[in-house]
Amino acid sequence: MFIDIGASSKEQAAEWGIKPGDMITPYISFKRMNDSKFLLAKAWDNRIGLAVALRALENVAKAGHPNVIFSGGNVQEEVGLRGAKTATHMIRPDIAFALDTGTAGDTPGMTPQEADSELGKGPQLLIYDASMIPHRGLRDFIVGVAEECEIPFQYTVITGGGTDAGAQHQSLDGIPSFAITVPVRYLHSHTSMIHEDDYLNAVKLVTEIVKRLDAETVRQIRENV
Repeated sequence: MFIDIGASSKEQAAEWGIKPGDMITPYISFKRMNDSKFLLAKAWDNRIGLAVALRALENVAKAGHPNVIFSGGNVQEEVGLRGAKTATHMIRPDIAFALDTGTAGDTPGMTPQEADSELGKGPQLLIYDASMIPHRGLRDFIVGVAEECEIPFQYTVITGGGTDAGAQHQSLDGIPSFAITVPVRYLHSHTSMIHEDDYLNAVKLVTEIVKRLDAETVRQIRENV
């Protein structure tokens, strides 16, 4: 990669206030593509996870629910799930979800073995990654809600890496945890793309899950291992 600022010498760059070690930020603004459901922006990972959480909280607040709900934007997920560890010990949840992004495989050069999800086919249910094999009872509950509500979804796996759920499920006495992700093209770049329907269906799925989680349901999930 070359970062060309138009300088002809080291001295000229210094005159402009540029020093070795300075950070750069590629400039990219939000844009709807010609098909307006395709959304281009930087840092969907993990701004879109926060957007899903906020919209789901709004929905649940309007509908009413039997739960005490916490939602957080955890820091340093990419360098060791650090924020998730602190948040889980602080909140001490009965059930935990990581709302994150996943890799879409519908681009040239990608093979189904690398990623088999497609934009527009629904949120991803992460059934394996390098940090966690999810709780079976919680997995079955989530799939049941999606099927009952006719919410499209895609199964996905990650052979390397993970989500905040990797720290959540190891905390305290073991928290049943699951990751629901929105597929993203060009993940971890400054020009990534999502499909609006995947976002909206992720919101719907999280909303319906939370509405159904009362104390008895949580007890049954925890016993179904």
